[in-house]
Amino acid sequence: MSTTSDSLATMDSPLLPAQRRHRIVDFLRVHGAVTIGQLEQALGASISTLRRDLDALAAEGVVDRTHGGALLRQQAPEYATFEPDPVAAAELSPREKAAIGEAAAEALEPRQSVIFDSGTTVLEAARAAVRRQIPLTAVTNDLVIAQVLGKSPLVQVHMLGGMLRPGSTTILGQTLVDQASSLRADVLLLGAHAVTDDVISETSAELAGVKRALMKAANATRLLVDSSKFRPRAFMQIASLGDVAEVITDSGLPAAEEERLRALHLKLTVVKAR
Repeated sequence: MSTTSDSLATMDSPLLPAQRRHRIVDFLRVHGAVTIGQLEQALGASISTLRRDLDALAAEGVVDRTHGGALLRQQAPEYATFEPDPVAAAELSPREKAAIGEAAAEALEPRQSVIFDSGTTVLEAARAAVRRQIPLTAVTNDLVIAQVLGKSPLVQVHMLGGMLRPGSTTILGQTLVDQASSLRADVLLLGAHAVTDDVISETSAELAGVKRALMKAANATRLLVDSSKFRPRAFMQIASLGDVAEVITDSGLPAAEEERLRALHLKLTVVKAR
């Protein structure tokens, strides 16, 4: 497995700002997302310098800044199918994701049946649900989420079967879709790559198809997305915001976006990261 330092090998002499920013963009083209910590390790530059680099790239319209890092702006058609590197995705907006997960878990009721979709924000909801120590019947298509939920003797975990997505812990495939069609859960905690106007989207048709199947298998869908996910749409539409009962996000949401969401017929929960 390649590492950040493989992708962006440091040089004996300090890089010029233009060289450093070029390397940052190269990294983003491969992984889709970057954290300050990754860049600090790869380039040997200070955090303040790297923040200025990312701010400059954002001003040029090349990247979108997030808490602790950046995402490549979807200016090239091929980026619509890119999914951020799982390690980078987990390191982006960790405090926001934890707060969203906490809010999602607090809303669960004892003995509910809950589908936990794959994704780093939903993973935080699984961790928070275990900390609550309430009985649940849980269904998931994510290996790590299943392991986290399985740590609680109060949670009965059902793992959906299918094919393991290369390079991830997510189960996909027609077998999973068929299994989901026989389910009727109380709640789905859904993750997504992007929310654009009223469209919820993902980077692949197969992933979007699984999420649609999970939505059909639940009485109510709660969308868990940090504020950086409100950005240009990805390759494949999952659903519209009108298909979800609630959106849980963080206070980094732009004011105009929050106002628009509050005008829709859904519940909007905005949490503040600790």
